[in-house]
Amino acid sequence: MKLFFFCILSLLFINKDPVERFTYQERSQLSWKDFKGVPPKNIQNSASVNSGIGYTFSSETINSKLVLNIQVESYFYPQLSWKKNINENNLNLLQHEQLHWDISELYARKLRAAYKRYVPQKDPKKEIDFIFKRFEKERQQTQNAYDLETKHGFIRNIQIRWNDKVKEELFKTSQHAKNF
Repeated sequence: MKLFFFCILSLLFINKDPVERFTYQERSQLSWKDFKGVPPKNIQNSASVNSGIGYTFSSETINSKLVLNIQVESYFYPQLSWKKNINENNLNLLQHEQLHWDISELYARKLRAAYKRYVPQKDPKKEIDFIFKRFEKERQQTQNAYDLETKHGFIRNIQIRWNDKVKEELFKTSQHAKNF
């Protein structure tokens, strides 16, 4: 019986979200002070952003019509984001990590737009989750392609192209959101 409770407690602590997080709306620009995590041993990268997207939703029936309220956020986790050298002040590296944060926000905006277009069918909970998983998969693929193509920011001309591309998409999605 003690082993059972230990396993339950372990699962609760393992699956617990980091204590500290903030949204892109709260802080869109990162500084090195935001990187509070400890780098893993034997890692080659100089820094790492830990960010993601998430959603919450609720529903109610009003006048025999299902009304959904879906909220989407991008989150940054300082305790899981790190840099190797505490005294590091490399602005190119910070710019590279910033774009990872921007990519998470871009996919949060794309997900918001998809939910605005969404019309519930048979099982809204499953459908909403399916849409989320599709955008989360794309976000992760984009993050990986970004690191691969820029060699973690070391290929400057490709880094600049990615900066321009993501900033343009952020601008388009912010303009589009204002038109709703």
